[in-house]
Amino acid sequence: MKYSNIFDEVVSIMHQDYAGYDEKKGWDHPDYFKKKIEDLETSGIITPKRFTELVNEYLLSFKDRHMYFNLHNSEKVEVKTCGFTVRNYEDTLYVTETKEEDRFEKGTKIVSIDGESICSRRKLHHTMLRESHPEREEWDEILNKASYFEMMNENNELEKLELKLYKKTPRKSTYSIDLINKDTLLFTFSDFADTDKIVNLIEEHKDDLLKSKNVIVDVRNNRGGNSHASSSLLRYIFKKGEKPSSPLKVREFNCSDRNVELFLEQAEKVRSSTNNEETLKMIEYGENQFKTYRNQGFVAFDFSEYIADLENNFEGENNPEKVIILSDYYCASAAEEFVETSKESSKVTIVGRATMGLNDYSDIVCVQWDKQFSLCYPISRLQQKTEIDPIHGKGIQPHVYIKWTPKHIEKDIDLQQALKLIEKG
Repeated sequence: MKYSNIFDEVVSIMHQDYAGYDEKKGWDHPDYFKKKIEDLETSGIITPKRFTELVNEYLLSFKDRHMYFNLHNSEKVEVKTCGFTVRNYEDTLYVTETKEEDRFEKGTKIVSIDGESICSRRKLHHTMLRESHPEREEWDEILNKASYFEMMNENNELEKLELKLYKKTPRKSTYSIDLINKDTLLFTFSDFADTDKIVNLIEEHKDDLLKSKNVIVDVRNNRGGNSHASSSLLRYIFKKGEKPSSPLKVREFNCSDRNVELFLEQAEKVRSSTNNEETLKMIEYGENQFKTYRNQGFVAFDFSEYIADLENNFEGENNPEKVIILSDYYCASAAEEFVETSKESSKVTIVGRATMGLNDYSDIVCVQWDKQFSLCYPISRLQQKTEIDPIHGKGIQPHVYIKWTPKHIEKDIDLQQALKLIEKG
């Protein structure tokens, strides 16, 4: 399939099927990108990687972090990455994690990219960073396109280093429970993707939970998954007699023909991958709704019965006495829902930074082309959108905000603060 034809289909989806298409009408400029793609195609110099970059540049216009155009590994192409992650602090990029890259360590300071200062790069490519607050910026795309950068070496001297691209390794899920002192358990969830595994883990440790005075739940790097995965934790997060009290947020679903077909396909995959009763009930309800309202535009689906069962079908426990949830910008989607629901408990203190703020537009479906490209986009929207905090971004705000600094690379400042709050009593 020609690249220009795939792009036409992407534009069609964004103008008809995407949940924000009517609210964001006129935000995009498809003709500019279509001409670029056609010119490269005619010249025979377009590559899958360059095409993916152009489509993602086009999608930036919609300012929606719940949307992705992906290039997949195949016989024809290998997806590559710069192999490390960074965070901005005072116009210096600090390496927060090295993955495939092994030429330097965490904490390395990057002061320029392709001869431009970080400050200049921010101003020139602010759209790619997706955020206006430094600690929430995403530099991956800029680094993946760059040729070289300058860093401060061990002798505090500038060193020029060519940027290399490495084969991207899949992200591994982490679901763990650790006793960090005699009264405190630490739960770490990298995602909520495997509902059965998470529910079973919590069930296995129910006695430990009931014996512990304190629980810390780390969802700082949790990109989401199935909201039902965390529901079995609610029993320990709320006191006896407490329940989530906020009214259910109404979601409207775009029931276009394409969205109906994609949802039904996805529902079958979910059904074959889980035995979770609540998930299966919601899937069946969603299928019936989409079939009923096919091609009838935006329709509010009443999930209140299923959500109410999920959020209220438990009796809270007085132990643990204190629950601290660690959050950050990388906490997204279903993990944000968990943070938002937990915030209603009198036991809970949220520590860290505001979550990513993806859920204005949600419920993701994916379209594939030639097993090489895929567009994942949301098909539902909240009737009432998330408010924007002018200080540190959109998302669920913490009770205790901790500004990110390079000290976070050396030690876990957020966890230390959580333990201090526990000690204070």
